[in-house]
Amino acid sequence: MGKERDKSHHEKLFKASMSPVRRQIIASIGIHGKTREELKKELKLSDFQFKFNLDWLIREGFVVEENGKLKLTEDGIELLEAG
Repeated sequence: MGKERDKSHHEKLFKASMSPVRRQIIASIGIHGKTREELKKELKLSDFQFKFNLDWLIREGFVVEENGKLKLTEDGIELLEAG
């Protein structure tokens, strides 16, 4: 079972890393976190691009929202460090 989790984990990281927009979002959130407004202003993405990609990162467990601030999970930090 551990190997299957590793395979799905790596596939998830790969999917996230293949999107330049998702990589931008992860890099912008960084270690300290940001609000949605700060992130949207900084990245200058369309509403659709922003919502679609941020929702995907949240759903897949790379980003969480706590007290109005977006923060990276362990997977998000792993993706950030991978560049």
